[in-house]
Amino acid sequence: MEQVLERAKKVAEKAEVFLVSSKETPVGFEANRLKMLETAESTSVSMRIVKDGKIGLTAVTMLDDPEVLVNMACLSCPR
Repeated sequence: MEQVLERAKKVAEKAEVFLVSSKETPVGFEANRLKMLETAESTSVSMRIVKDGKIGLTAVTMLDDPEVLVNMACLSCPR
């Protein structure tokens, strides 16, 4: 996350990065016996920037390249 913020500081006045990670484990029973057990995990990264006094916001589910997140946030700023 620090790398993302460092890149954002080069192109915007302000930046915030949010990392959300969740894990779900639904369980199903039938006739008092375990019928289903699954685990699902998800992670997303969001960025809000202020560039030229305008706010841009974007989110991704895979952060392979921090530069992509910064560029997407910049492109979402109104012109």
